[in-house]
Amino acid sequence: MQNKKRNILFLSGWYPNRLIPTLGNFVQKHAECVSLYSNVAALYVCSDANNKNKFEIVESNEKNIYTVNVYYKKVQHTIPLLSFLQKARRNIKAHQMGLKLITKKFGKIDLVHHNILYPVGLIAWYLKKFKGIPYIITEHWTGYLPSKKMKISWLQKTLSKTIARNASYITPVSKDLQDAMIALGLNTKYEIIYNVTDTKLFHPAAEKSTRKKVKIIHISTLDDPHKNISGMLRVAEKLSKQRNNFEMWFIGDGDTAPHIKTAASLNILNTFAFFDGTKSTAEVAEIMRSSDCFLLFSNYENLPCVMAEALASGIPIVSSTAGGIPEHITENLGLLVKPLDEEALLYSLNKVIDNIKSGKYNSQELSNYANDNFSFEKVGGKFNELYHRILADK
Repeated sequence: MQNKKRNILFLSGWYPNRLIPTLGNFVQKHAECVSLYSNVAALYVCSDANNKNKFEIVESNEKNIYTVNVYYKKVQHTIPLLSFLQKARRNIKAHQMGLKLITKKFGKIDLVHHNILYPVGLIAWYLKKFKGIPYIITEHWTGYLPSKKMKISWLQKTLSKTIARNASYITPVSKDLQDAMIALGLNTKYEIIYNVTDTKLFHPAAEKSTRKKVKIIHISTLDDPHKNISGMLRVAEKLSKQRNNFEMWFIGDGDTAPHIKTAASLNILNTFAFFDGTKSTAEVAEIMRSSDCFLLFSNYENLPCVMAEALASGIPIVSSTAGGIPEHITENLGLLVKPLDEEALLYSLNKVIDNIKSGKYNSQELSNYANDNFSFEKVGGKFNELYHRILADK
C-alpha cells in the first residue's frame, strides 16, 4: 500500500494566482515536495473584478502539479447579508466546478491536504462528510498566535473547531503554532511538519567571500509592524557609529518608499542601508549565496521559509525569538534576540559580524541542518508517511 502512488488534492485559502503570484507560495512548495511521492492536484478559488464571465477556469501543469484556478466575478456591491450570500454562493459554485474537473481528469481523490484552516476548510469537511474523503490541515496563519493579538469571531471559532475536530491531523509548521491552536480549542491529532525549501537551488557559495564589508540581508514583504523594518534601520544607524564594515540590504515586494525615507532621515541610505525590489526565487538564492548573514527582527512569525533558505545557503541568522524560529536557531546557526529589543539586536549584530570575520560559522554545517530538516525529500517523506497511516486506518 505504501508503495502505491496516491491521489492527493491540495485545497488552500492561499495559493499563487494571476492576481497575487506569490500568495501562499509556501503551500505550493509543500505540494511540490508531496509530488515526489504522490500524484498531486491543486485547487484554488478566488474572486476577480476583471472577470468578464461569472466563472473562469484556468488549468496548468507546473512542477508535477495539476493546478486548477477558478476565478469568479467579484461581487461589487456591499449590501449587508446579500453581498455575503452572493460571495458565498459564487465561491461554493467555483469549488464545485473545480472539483468536478479535477475528478474527471485526475481520478478518485484519496485524501485532501487542506491548507489554512478557515474558511476553505469547510470544503474539506464537506468532502469528508458526504464523500468519505479524509483530510489533513497544514496551518501557517499567524492570526492564531497570542503575539499577533488577532480577534477571532465567535462564528469563525465555532466553525474552525468543527473543521479541526473532523481532520485526521493538523500539521502546523512549528510547535509554537501548535500550542496556540490547542489553546484556542482546535482539538484533533497534531503532528509538526516544517516548511520546505529547495536545497538543490539554495546551497552554499563555492568559494568563501573575500569582501571587506559584511553583507547582511533581510528579505520579506517589508511591512511594519510585522517585520519591524523601522527597528532594523534604527539599529543599523547605531551600528554605523560603532563600525563601518557592514552593509544592510532590504529586499522584497513591499512598499520601500517609507523605509527609504526613514533611512535617509537617519543618514544611512546607500551607505549602510540599501533597498532592492522583488526577486525571483533563483535570484533570491543567488543573493543568499553572495551574503554573509540573514537578519529577521519580526514581532510575530510561524516558520518563515527565508530562514530555511538562508541556512541552506550556508549563512548564519540573527533573528527575533518570534514563533517557531527558536526551535531551530542554536549558537552554531546564529543568534537570537527578543522582539522589539533594539539594544540586544545591536549587540548581536556586532557579535555576528565579529564571528563571521573570525570564521566561526561552518557554511556546510548550516546547509546540512537545512537538508536534514527542510529539504523536499525530508518534508515530502513525512507527509507521505502520514498519508499512509491515515489511509491504512480507513
